[in-house]
Amino acid sequence: MTDLVYRAGEPFAQALRIIGRGPTLSRPLAVEEAEAAMAAILDGGVDELQLGAFLLALRTRGESASELAGFLRAARTRLPDLSGLAVDLDWPSCADAHKQLPWFLLAVRLVASAGVRVLLHGVAGEGPLGTRAGLAALGLPVARGFEEAARALDRVGLAYLPLELFAPRLSELVTLKPRLGVRTVINSLVRGLDPARARARIVGVFHPPYVQLHAEAERMLGATRCAVFKGAGGEAQRNPDKPCRVLAVEGTEIREELWPALLPEGRYPWRSEPSATSRLRELWEGALAAPAPVAAVTGTAAIALRLAGRAGTMEEAQALAERLWRERPRLDLAA
Repeated sequence: MTDLVYRAGEPFAQALRIIGRGPTLSRPLAVEEAEAAMAAILDGGVDELQLGAFLLALRTRGESASELAGFLRAARTRLPDLSGLAVDLDWPSCADAHKQLPWFLLAVRLVASAGVRVLLHGVAGEGPLGTRAGLAALGLPVARGFEEAARALDRVGLAYLPLELFAPRLSELVTLKPRLGVRTVINSLVRGLDPARARARIVGVFHPPYVQLHAEAERMLGATRCAVFKGAGGEAQRNPDKPCRVLAVEGTEIREELWPALLPEGRYPWRSEPSATSRLRELWEGALAAPAPVAAVTGTAAIALRLAGRAGTMEEAQALAERLWRERPRLDLAA
């Protein structure tokens, strides 16, 4: 344990000294030290100069699992209690700049059709391909309050909470990117918030090293059930033409799974596909024939269904996802 706890009047510079004294003298923060540092940041005990120095020092070196775990612990204790939403699967959507359509939203709808209560949450993002633009195309509103989210979960099994609603300070910190010039550890932190204390969590990251980072942080915190993988554009969306390495965390154990490719590689122009979010609805309704996006949807849903306990093996999960796709209900989320 550490006695590094920042109270009113105590210098945050102590944390800066630990992480910023150069390649031979600096070290990562322990979990308790990281928790205290993030608590000070979230409680307004750090000035802008210190905050910028702290975030950029971590960005230069790269955050450790102990640091991310401590940051998550501090952030989670400051969230409103949303456990009453009775969420089965937590699904963060925190990519701030989408370069392809958010097909994973159809996977979320598919998983919800199997009776899994899914809570989506995340940042606003930029451009016309963001998660919220995709939700609008599908007729699913951004919840304006927790009661509205509860009604959506009861009605269709899924709801979306904006980060600014349940964690406004973190939402402010995410928007520092234009001023600092780079993303920061806050972009990793918001992926792990789990505001409703769900029974299971699915996390997509952009860079492969962050798969291990998030899994280790979740293991340190004793995650109930969590699956972490490199997803398309940093979202929890499986790339169907490549094998998908998933780190599954349960309690203090991490297990590696390798989900097979579903299609030959390089057959679909993901980067140059038309950018109209209306294609999401068209694919669901059968007006668009696009085997690769369908495989992305069912492949992503398979990981989520197994995580939520609806299937025992990868093969059973994929078969269930494909059956749910064939039997998918009307896309009438707003009814």
